[in-house]
Amino acid sequence: MKPRSPLQIQKSVIFALVLREARARVGKSRLGALWMLLEPIVHLLVFSLLFAMLRGRTLSGVEYPVFILVGMAPFLLYRNTALRLMDSLRENRSLFGYKQIKPLDTYLARVIVETCIAATVYAILVFGFAWFGFDMTIHSPLEWVATLLLGLLFAFGLGMLFALITHALPSVKIVIRMAFFPLYFISGVLLPASYLPQAMMPVLLLNPFLHILELIRAEVLPHYTPVDGVSATYVISFTTVLLFLSLGAYRARRMHLISTKNG
Repeated sequence: MKPRSPLQIQKSVIFALVLREARARVGKSRLGALWMLLEPIVHLLVFSLLFAMLRGRTLSGVEYPVFILVGMAPFLLYRNTALRLMDSLRENRSLFGYKQIKPLDTYLARVIVETCIAATVYAILVFGFAWFGFDMTIHSPLEWVATLLLGLLFAFGLGMLFALITHALPSVKIVIRMAFFPLYFISGVLLPASYLPQAMMPVLLLNPFLHILELIRAEVLPHYTPVDGVSATYVISFTTVLLFLSLGAYRARRMHLISTKNG
């Protein structure tokens, strides 16, 4: 058998883990695969109907379903990525008996799978919206892709940090899951940040999700103006520090993560 380089082995490990994760996410049951598409549709329908009854069909010069889809799809991707990474240690415990597989490999595989699933669902929804006559063009596509990737890096660092915390304190998982519910509302998923309480804005702007979603909407919607204080520099700085802490803590505890049963 021809010897393989460490890079080739790493690529094979990641590829095998991606296939395993994809099968676990999509292949377990048809209902699970269907829910990946139904979840954003249910969110869109419920909040679009509520907003139409309360305020009308448009917001910031754009149809409200388009407005909410542009912010909701990235938020669900980042939330799912962070929470899936948090559960990775427990769900892949049996694989760590193979010396080629490390916890970081399972993190990377889950990010790839979640991104592919989210991209597929988003493409289906965009096609459906365009079919019904909505304008789904992107104002600044390159900046939009860059901001999406920045948000994914942030979610990766956040998920790693959650995994490390819950490995030491498993009971914290329920708190972390519950924390995403208020984040859904204070991150500007349903309404522009300018509609949030202005007296609380200095505190709300500490939330990187708010910056990311405001930037994404400004890059997709031509007439959308982010709230004052939104900055890509803040997200980049926050993400850099988060990745430094997460990867540093992972390196310090990587053997402990494999040898214990928490998480």
